[in-house]
Amino acid sequence: MKARLIFPDAETAKKLDLEQVTELECNEAYCATSHGYPVFLLPNEEMIDCQKFRQFRDEYGARLETDCLTKVCLGIGIPRNEPGLVEIK
Repeated sequence: MKARLIFPDAETAKKLDLEQVTELECNEAYCATSHGYPVFLLPNEEMIDCQKFRQFRDEYGARLETDCLTKVCLGIGIPRNEPGLVEIK
């Protein structure tokens, strides 16, 4: 499964201590909610959730690309039609 956070430029990402294209780790062993959804982690092992994703998108222009829209949406807690969320093949 692919899930990556993409910033419009490397300088913006560097300020956040991230890469311009940051691969997210899907941790299915840890349940984000009582429903047992996977969590997605940044390289520093910080969990990315709805609030964090929206902050990256709104303040820094980031987008999230994935080939498994359902799993990412359930894990992060965002709707499938969330702006900044892109399904890739």
